[in-house]
Amino acid sequence: MTSENQIDLDIALRKLHELALAEGDLGYEYWYRIAQLLKRAAGMESEIEALSQELEKCRAKQRKS
Repeated sequence: MTSENQIDLDIALRKLHELALAEGDLGYEYWYRIAQLLKRAAGMESEIEALSQELEKCRAKQRKS
């Protein structure tokens, strides 16, 4: 499923990885966690899109009843 607002996170994740490597242990942990949050947000966005489509199907079915 592809949303029209979906973006490719590869560039951002590569940059965060570069920042993580450049800043030592504490910096690495920080940027690693930021990258994880970004990935989770993207996953949540996909899930919200799927749920919205399912809700629309249910509403359409109710209107037909």
